[in-house]
Amino acid sequence: MATAIMASTRSVQAEPQVLTLKNGIRVVLDVDQGHPTVSVGALVASGSRFEDARTRGMSHFIEHLLFKGTEYRTALEISSAIENVGGDLNAFTETQYTMFHVRAPAAHLDTALDVLTDMLLHPRFDPRDIELERRVVEQEILGFQDSPDDVAADELLKILYGDDPVASNPLGSLESVRSFDRELFVSYFKQHFTASGTVVSIAGDFDADAVVGVVDQALSGMERGGGRPEWPVPPRSVACRETERPTDQVYLAMALPGFAQYSRQAIILDLVSNIFGGNMSSRLFQRLREREGLVYSIGSFPVSFSNTGFLDISAESSPENAARVQEVVREEIDVMRREQISMAELQHAKDAVLGGFLLSLESFFRRMHRNAVELYMTDRIRTLDDVAREVTSVSLGEALEIIDDVFDSSQLAVSVVHGPRKN
Repeated sequence: MATAIMASTRSVQAEPQVLTLKNGIRVVLDVDQGHPTVSVGALVASGSRFEDARTRGMSHFIEHLLFKGTEYRTALEISSAIENVGGDLNAFTETQYTMFHVRAPAAHLDTALDVLTDMLLHPRFDPRDIELERRVVEQEILGFQDSPDDVAADELLKILYGDDPVASNPLGSLESVRSFDRELFVSYFKQHFTASGTVVSIAGDFDADAVVGVVDQALSGMERGGGRPEWPVPPRSVACRETERPTDQVYLAMALPGFAQYSRQAIILDLVSNIFGGNMSSRLFQRLREREGLVYSIGSFPVSFSNTGFLDISAESSPENAARVQEVVREEIDVMRREQISMAELQHAKDAVLGGFLLSLESFFRRMHRNAVELYMTDRIRTLDDVAREVTSVSLGEALEIIDDVFDSSQLAVSVVHGPRKN
């Protein structure tokens, strides 16, 4: 099956083209004329890992403020310019970057680029807008705190990495966002929204030659600045932490050791995780849900940053089943270590991972996003053949070595969110 998948990649659209503008902005052009739409994104070197105690949540708050108006457009004009042609405009802030993105009919690519570049170059940072949006961000933080699965995941990061910025919630805290003033916003924006830390990525049906000139002219005024820093490797800790929230269910977020993004070990762990808890056929799902009926949701997936990572194991159960769920997870970790996996299981995992990757190529947004992140993180974009070779070349011996390194129940960090204890 993997051979068939590798062969099928040869008929897919040509690999993306990467150009670097004079001021250092990198542009990724992924042309595919199969459907008359485009996805455009601007990835910026701004995220919670760039922040300190004074600026926790600053990247996310600025993401909001760029929608509030520019020197040339009001907030309504920004949104209506895209929505009135059937497109959508959004953004999100991650640990290591922020992305602004537009999906639109291909005929309106110029409008999408004009709006995005206007937001990146000419934000207004009006004091009245700051105060209004501060209330919005506060509501988002409060909403996050009301979401027990989000709280469980957030607390897990704190268990693993403590005060290191890699564990910081991109939303910040109520205290931090209430302390920001306009001067700090402007200073942080000038430091991080720079050309050398920006990737513009476009995927879909468009004329590459025409687009390059438009992007170059629109963003030529962006200062070169600095790029993504080299962060120190954060130390990892193991502990169990319980958090009380008004919920009737128990939410579990657990972690085993993992590896840095795009490393060979991370690729192998992705395959092993697929076997362990990656889908409905996985060991965790089959035992915890199908055989014992202890959970509705259970799964595992690798979480990776530039220089660290972990294997996330998440579950939701009733209070009376929560202890048993943890017990079974630990048992299955020990079974993986003791009994390991078969060559047939590894082959199924390869087919599943490669098949999922190919299906993701149906989405221009996912292609745009993948291209931008890979270029930003590694200075290259893997071709389809690259990905296929990385996955198919994993040997059973390599997978067993990763299992031996990772699957140790004594290294399991656990975050539990539960409701009030009943007397």
